[in-house]
Amino acid sequence: MPSTPFFTRTDLRVVLLCFFGYSGAYFGRLDMVASILPMQEALGWTKAQLGGISSCFFVAYAGGQLASGILAHFFNPRWSFGLAVVGTALMNLLVPFVPSLVPPDSSLAAMRVVWFLNGAAQSLMWCSVVKAMAQRVSERAMPRAIIVISSTISLGTVAAFGSAALGAELRFWQGPFLLAAAWLGLAAALWFALYRFPEDAARAGAPHAAAKAYPRATRWTGEGRPENARPMREIVAFVAAASLACAACGYLRDGLSTWSANALKDVFGLKNSISILLALALPLVGLFGAYLNKRYRDREPLVFRMTSVCFALATALVGASLLAIQRTSLGLAIVAFAGVYLAMIMVTNAITSIFCLAYRRLFDAALVAGIVDTACYVASSFATWSLGRAADAGGWSRVFGLLALAGLAGLLFSVAATRLERRCAR
Repeated sequence: MPSTPFFTRTDLRVVLLCFFGYSGAYFGRLDMVASILPMQEALGWTKAQLGGISSCFFVAYAGGQLASGILAHFFNPRWSFGLAVVGTALMNLLVPFVPSLVPPDSSLAAMRVVWFLNGAAQSLMWCSVVKAMAQRVSERAMPRAIIVISSTISLGTVAAFGSAALGAELRFWQGPFLLAAAWLGLAAALWFALYRFPEDAARAGAPHAAAKAYPRATRWTGEGRPENARPMREIVAFVAAASLACAACGYLRDGLSTWSANALKDVFGLKNSISILLALALPLVGLFGAYLNKRYRDREPLVFRMTSVCFALATALVGASLLAIQRTSLGLAIVAFAGVYLAMIMVTNAITSIFCLAYRRLFDAALVAGIVDTACYVASSFATWSLGRAADAGGWSRVFGLLALAGLAGLLFSVAATRLERRCAR
């Protein structure tokens, strides 16, 4: 007798559409980070100025993410996600033309505005993805669906840094933005064409029991009483600790990914394209993050016990990165950078995906996804700006000292979240 497939046709359609669209979203947000070196050379802007542009995205994303988390209950994912993809495609398409269309004394400010609007558009996406999965993906398929969606960050990062390396070699910094716009345009077309489901969720069939009960399955069960009810103060403390751990992860992850190529160029005297290609080790290794999350969770159900291990490892590897820079050891630097990034990808997946969806019967998954992602990107916006200033003012030793402090903070918050998780998971 043939075994029942894990994914129904509905599961597969939703997961693949979300995967392609959200991978494009990461491409369309990290192309600016990946293109800092060629843009600095072509436009003459400083690290602090380019870091400030990147921070504009994260500021808009963080604020919009919190609002979208609160309003996600009223969103139809077909429109909220699809229109957000269209918006970020248009902003990426506009970036290459800003320096030529705007007077030189205003081009920096114009680029900040464009990238801020890109962040605002993308802020609608993650909560919409979480809601689409909570509505339409069956309980049986959910663990594997989380793995697939969690790999979007690494695929988008590979696309951003790979295209930026090619653009640097061809002296065409605009390339990654045009490619991201094309990817996102196709993703939007597929989403609107294929994300079509009956309004009556009961018609989805028995495998979609969670979808039938939405939003109650993500908020309340029984007769208006939370399943596995815990005191509200415990739930609030649990989400707060998770959010602070996610903030530390955002500072460390995006701080490293933003400035790793610059550090390699400045310390080791490499070409722009070579520095960016070596920085590709980060997302390539990060592709294993979702798989390792699944393997670890099969053995350890507590999400934040895993993040504690990841933060401890990342902090040690940041110390190794600092040693590599002081001794100009390129091999050690690449290995340490990749290890830190892999650990932070695992933390990102654990908090923004596994945590939100695993405890969706305890709280509103889309709302909490908005809260933790907001915390992450507030820290990311501060990281890209503050580390750029630190690099200009005090060199790379100061930058990696700040990253080590972020790792220690994340470890403390994860340990606190683990204690709360033990009580909430009973």
